[in-house]
Amino acid sequence: MNSDFSIAVHCVAYLATRSEQRVTSEDIAQSVTVHPVRLRKILSLLRKEGIIFSKEGAKGGFSLKEKPENITLDKIFMITSEGTLLPKCPEGNENCIVGKNLSSILLNIFEDAEEHLMNYLKRITIQDIMNEINNR
Repeated sequence: MNSDFSIAVHCVAYLATRSEQRVTSEDIAQSVTVHPVRLRKILSLLRKEGIIFSKEGAKGGFSLKEKPENITLDKIFMITSEGTLLPKCPEGNENCIVGKNLSSILLNIFEDAEEHLMNYLKRITIQDIMNEINNR
């Protein structure tokens, strides 16, 4: 799994802490400590999926479109990381029983694992994360 998921969760949680104002990508980039170009790519994905919205111009920026209690982590995972758990298997030898079958077996295992992960992430909201942050 790459870091897009954790960066996206960070962005959404950060916007949740600033719910009464628009936040610039530069402010978010400072909090996440990633390159602004990479951050804008992730913000664009979140915007396209309706989790955040943006306004251009002098008083522009990003804000949440949904309430933190309505944003579940499975939505963010689907946007940023779906399929990233699947192993990259080398082409197996067709003359070998292991080489001929292992790739499809591992793909089935990890597809099932991702389904279980998605079901777990459906139960966790950005508000849950904010509550955990506030309890620390």
